Amino acid sequence: MPLISVKVAQPRIARAGVDRQRLFELLDSAMDTPVTLISAGAGWGKTMLVSAWARAAKFPVAWLSLDRHDNDPQLFWAYVVAALRSAGLIDAGNPLAAMAAVPACDRERARFLAAGLNELPDPSVLVIDDFHEIDDPAVLAAMAELLRNPPAPIRLFLISRIRPALNLQRLRSADLVTDIRATDLAFTEAEAAELARGHGLTLDPAALTALVERTEGWAIGLHLGAGFLAGHPARTIHDFAGDGRGVHDYFTDEVLAGRNRRQRRFLLHTSICERVCAGLANAITTGHDGQRLLEQIEHDNDFVIRLGDRPLWFRYHHLLRDALGHRLHVESPTVVAELHRRAARWHADNNSVMEAIAHAVSAGDWTYIGKLVTGRAAPLILSAHRPAMVRLLRQVPDEKFGTTAELMICAAVLLFHDGDFEAIPARLEHARRLLRRRPGDEHRAVELMRLTLQLAADRAVGDMPAVRAGCTELLALLAADSAVAGAAAIQQRAIALNNRGLAELWSGDLDAAVRDLTASAAASRAAGLELAEINADGHLALLEVMSGSVAEADRLAGAARALAARRGWQKTVQSVAAHLAMVLVHLERGEFTEADDALQTGRYAHDSEPEAAQRVVLLGAQARLAVTRGEPAKAHMFLEAARTGRSPRARLPWLDRWLRIIESEADLAAGRPGPVPAGDPDVGTDLAQQVAHARIALAHRDLRRAGRLLADRPATRVHAAATVEADLLIALIADSRGHAGHATDLLSDALQLAGRERIRRPFLVHADGRLDDLLHRLRPVHPEEGQLAFLEELRAGIRATRKSSAAAEGLSEREADVLVFLPTMLTAAEIAGNLGISVNTVKAHMRAIYRKLDVTRRGDAVAHARDIGLL
Repeated sequence: MPLISVKVAQPRIARAGVDRQRLFELLDSAMDTPVTLISAGAGWGKTMLVSAWARAAKFPVAWLSLDRHDNDPQLFWAYVVAALRSAGLIDAGNPLAAMAAVPACDRERARFLAAGLNELPDPSVLVIDDFHEIDDPAVLAAMAELLRNPPAPIRLFLISRIRPALNLQRLRSADLVTDIRATDLAFTEAEAAELARGHGLTLDPAALTALVERTEGWAIGLHLGAGFLAGHPARTIHDFAGDGRGVHDYFTDEVLAGRNRRQRRFLLHTSICERVCAGLANAITTGHDGQRLLEQIEHDNDFVIRLGDRPLWFRYHHLLRDALGHRLHVESPTVVAELHRRAARWHADNNSVMEAIAHAVSAGDWTYIGKLVTGRAAPLILSAHRPAMVRLLRQVPDEKFGTTAELMICAAVLLFHDGDFEAIPARLEHARRLLRRRPGDEHRAVELMRLTLQLAADRAVGDMPAVRAGCTELLALLAADSAVAGAAAIQQRAIALNNRGLAELWSGDLDAAVRDLTASAAASRAAGLELAEINADGHLALLEVMSGSVAEADRLAGAARALAARRGWQKTVQSVAAHLAMVLVHLERGEFTEADDALQTGRYAHDSEPEAAQRVVLLGAQARLAVTRGEPAKAHMFLEAARTGRSPRARLPWLDRWLRIIESEADLAAGRPGPVPAGDPDVGTDLAQQVAHARIALAHRDLRRAGRLLADRPATRVHAAATVEADLLIALIADSRGHAGHATDLLSDALQLAGRERIRRPFLVHADGRLDDLLHRLRPVHPEEGQLAFLEELRAGIRATRKSSAAAEGLSEREADVLVFLPTMLTAAEIAGNLGISVNTVKAHMRAIYRKLDVTRRGDAVAHARDIGLL
């Protein structure tokens, strides 16, 4: 954003203005309300008034000047934050201090900004000038939402030619809005007399009254009228009247009158720019005296405004610029396109890419637009500037896209923005064909952009083999191209490794994925590519948690999410993996509320720019949450959604294997285990798959096959969660065979690993009375306070899960307590003694249990309770 200093600079005029103390006092009193709206048409002196008041203020004032290119929520709020920073309002402790980009998600952006605005010094003022330029519904809606509960420390001053489409009625009814309108801004006769004296004009009372009446106190009208009369004794106020031609004539004749040919040409040619500096002016006019002319014109004309204290950037009053532009098109229509071409090239050379594209569009220089986008604007495709760039590219005539390889790349950019990923390859292939006709040294920028877009499209639809192959090709191109060096080479290599790493992950090549994602994270940190770093660490966290390493996943995902929070990137596509990894971490630890929170954040971030692989992880995580909560039907619904709605090109084998494991868990939870698998290529290499098969065997009472599956562990990386569950299941099998000591040893091993990783999910999934009893026997084995506390946490969770399951079958809490003792050899009297209730009460509860489980004997009740997961 190279022009950021210009947009956040307070306007100033060189010449002294009229003393309008009454309006200063009105603005002072406006500090008692959170919102002040200064609305009046062009030329009423709104900006100059507020600027003069702000310069005399004893509290900090941030300033933002808008233009038509700011109609994008991320861009608009990014400029707001930049204005606050420029005014020194954001200290190191403010949430906005480290923010590198405004969140794309509307809800997250509102929360983030509100938190930052509430931490500003009190009082603080934010002036937003030219608010009438904003017509984007999303920006207006966000501003309206902010104003429903204005942050206490800040006073917002909106300067607009029209009353903005913001519902301020609730604030007005509470006297929380100060309205300053044209009637307030209108000059009094005393002020008009002072203004006239500034033009060297002394008017008699009648003429002064007539001038004020003719202009209705309109500031620009008074300036024009005074200028019209000054130095021309033959003119009277009656000559300055009526049809508006006097205003136009004054701008085109009086402002230009007395200027030499060079000055007149300078004003006309530079009027194509919303803002102009010496270098830009010199490029447009092919001169060398831009600075001298700008300062001279500013000094003797109130309609040329300096932006900031230093005389670097200037703008012409809107009415003057309109008049000059009209005169330019009348006098020299054939030069306008060339002027815009010169402006475009100056902006491109000075890294103002968006301004360069805008001028190239005005020039109709379609070929140059293609070169700008492929050579300079690639980073904007993944930034907040993309919507603005897309609006400019949509002005390229359709028939022009097929004329050059670069413009065909632009057509692919439009498809990418619209999410039409399937149509992108044809455009890119067309670009490649067009490129074959040209010299080899012209291929690099187009090839890099082509590969980058193709990778983005392949990644979005989930074609991981294509992503992997494309990244390898891109890395080879970077290595062979000596033109790509230094920081640019590091950045492009980091992004390519990032994409290849995630492609290897979802293809199941975990060792290669770890290698490339780790290298990408390191290169991204070195190159300052924090979004790429967040993405790499987030996918490494997913790899770890889906491979069972919960603690390492927690560390990686936590660091990535913390960085995203500091920068305001929680709702970007790059942060989705970290959020989903944290969902699975919380799920393994039995922290369901925290899992829901992370899932909600991940869903919002994913919706901002959906990707096939992340969609599958999102739905799979929801399915596993549902299974763990005892909702198998809901889990099957999520699993079905995860397998449908994909592109035919989607290739996600490791995720499909993961979904099969979750489906097996859902079937078991629903009491419908499938047949014991006769063989599976993953068994022997994937412990999680072996555990899933062992659970099916156990559901069919095939203890021998279950034990054999769990005993033959694969010699691969340690899968902590699956190891805990495998040891837990073997312990339960050993206990059922009467091998109590062996069961206790196995469960002790499982508990130690679970404690280190804080894994709880397997214990909750297999919650029954036998497991609770086994854990109770472990108490003397684990004398350390921390281990005992974790053991008791597990037991409490198991009991809560069992009671919840019992309640689902219609059992009361006390009936569930009695049910636990039915598999034992204890008599009704002994059960009563353990529970501290009477024998008759125990017998009544047993009869109720038999009735609710539709059985008639104690043994049948135990068998049925085990079948449905109550024991």
